Amino acid sequence: MDLYDSGAVHSWRSYKTKAAVEDIKADSHAVYTRYNRNYPDNEVYTLWNKSGYGSSPVWSGSGGRIWDMRACVSLQAEPDSCSDWWTDNHPHG
Repeated sequence: MDLYDSGAVHSWRSYKTKAAVEDIKADSHAVYTRYNRNYPDNEVYTLWNKSGYGSSPVWSGSGGRIWDMRACVSLQAEPDSCSDWWTDNHPHG
């Protein structure tokens, strides 16, 4: 699972149980990833990286398997820009 949006955010999962998000563009926008664990549980978690371009990725704690994920850029005056959901072997609802 490896996602990008607007050339500004990169998010991925590691070992299928940890999420990461990284700011890859110097544009003053915070970035985040949204994900869920333990399908069919529909709870969605958000992991923010507000440290800016060039900072280290932010990592979630370990947990159940991450099934769905998307990468987003937080835009102050307009709707956030997000990638499509990446879904791991089940229909996304």
